[in-house]
Amino acid sequence: MNRGETKGRRGRRVASVVRHLISEALVAELSDPRLTFVTVTGVDVSPDMRFADVRVSVLGEMEEQEECLRGIRHAHGRLQERVADALDMKFCPILRFHLDQSVKRSIAVSVIIAKARAEDEAARAERIRRGVENPDETPPIPEESAPVPEADDQDEEDLDEDEDVDWDDDDEDEEEEEEEEEEEEEE
Repeated sequence: MNRGETKGRRGRRVASVVRHLISEALVAELSDPRLTFVTVTGVDVSPDMRFADVRVSVLGEMEEQEECLRGIRHAHGRLQERVADALDMKFCPILRFHLDQSVKRSIAVSVIIAKARAEDEAARAERIRRGVENPDETPPIPEESAPVPEADDQDEEDLDEDEDVDWDDDDEDEEEEEEEEEEEEEE
C-alpha cells in the first residue's frame, strides 16, 4: 500500500483511532524491553479498510530498529485485539507494521544542508581574507530563495490602477449610516 492512500472521512477517522490506540499501547501497556524510543508516525488504511499499514520510527541504529520492530510484531495479536475492541466495524483492519525512515532521512538532509552552509561560510571567509569580497556586504541571495516582496512594497501607481480597492474607511461609512438612521427615526 502506498503512503497517503487513506481516503475519505471514515478512512481518516479509522487511521486516527488506530494510530492513537497503537501509540498508547506501545508506551503504556506493553512491557517488552525491545520497545524503546518508538513513535507511531502514521497509519494508512486501505480503501476497503481491510488493512492498516502502521509506520513506526525508532531512535537508534538499524539493528536496534529491527529489534524493536520484531518486538512490535511479537505483540501484534494484543495490538490487533485492542484495535478490534475499540472499532465498531464488521471487519477490523489487519495491522501491518513498517519502519518509517522519513525522520532519519530528514535528519540526514539537515546534516547535508548544515555542511553546505559551513562550506559556503568558509569560502566567503576565504574571499574576504583575500580581499575579493567586502566583509560589510551581505552575500547575494540566490534567485530561487529570494524573499517575496510584501504588498506594502508595491508602487502607488500599481495600486491606483486597481479599481476594486475600497479606499474609504469602513468605520466612517458605518457612523454616517447610523447618523442617517437616527435622523430618520426622529422624524
